[in-house]
Amino acid sequence: MEDLERKRDILEKELERLPSGHLEAKTVNGKVYYYLRFWEEGKLRSKYLGKEGEKMKERVERASELKRELLIVKEEERRLRKVLERISLALQEGKV
Repeated sequence: MEDLERKRDILEKELERLPSGHLEAKTVNGKVYYYLRFWEEGKLRSKYLGKEGEKMKERVERASELKRELLIVKEEERRLRKVLERISLALQEGKV
């Protein structure tokens, strides 16, 4: 359980350093313009990234990977807690 908690903490800390949202690319006159789209105060916002678009693309993709991994870790934590609660309850009731 401690390993999962540690892994969750590491993933959450790394996610804090990465952008939240998704990247949107628009092509105008053959040039690609990148925008970061994200929710802020209940509204969908866009931020033009300029020449940082390619670098930001990598960071946004990394954030997406980490979010997926974090969901898996949290689900595993939830399952493990359920199992531990059942074992604890069984021990209290003298079934084990």
